[in-house]
Amino acid sequence: MARLFYVCVLAGVVLTVLLAGVYPLPQHTRYRSIISVIPDGGREERFIMRWPEDRVQPLQAGRAGSIVLAAGGASFLSAADGGSASVEVFRMRDAAGNVIGLASRSTTANAGGTQDASWALLIPSRGTLFLSRQQGGGATPEGGSTGGSGRVTGGTGEFAALIGSYDEAREAGKPAADGSTSGQITLVTRVQAAP
Repeated sequence: MARLFYVCVLAGVVLTVLLAGVYPLPQHTRYRSIISVIPDGGREERFIMRWPEDRVQPLQAGRAGSIVLAAGGASFLSAADGGSASVEVFRMRDAAGNVIGLASRSTTANAGGTQDASWALLIPSRGTLFLSRQQGGGATPEGGSTGGSGRVTGGTGEFAALIGSYDEAREAGKPAADGSTSGQITLVTRVQAAP
């Protein structure tokens, strides 16, 4: 009985290797990182999101209780105290325009109309980079805010143990006849190894 078991395991391994030769696993394209070295040490990298084409479809109205869809497609979560939070997910591009991952942006409204914003940039082949900005900027790309600056709060994979800052710039296009907007969000990160 044991002999039959080992023969079946060996036959399974041999057949798996043969099938892998006939039907090779897919090769995913991995784009080279477009990184600039900055003079005082560290590196700079640009990440680009275009709206509306790079925005990942938000939840449909009515599927979640407190989610409200704005005219531009941003999702807002209404809080009991009248505050709101915005959650958006974009396909993220490198400086050459290649889609390299996903970017998630969440904002919360504070007293006095200021906004806190957080980004999670996921690049499957490299890791995740976490960015945070407090007290500044608008809630959505459609708001026309110029963005702002913040700091790198952590990361995984290639981005682990890095510190630094980032700048967020938004360029709005001309509004369409139906009132929808378009534009581009650019995140420029400047990171270096933590001391």
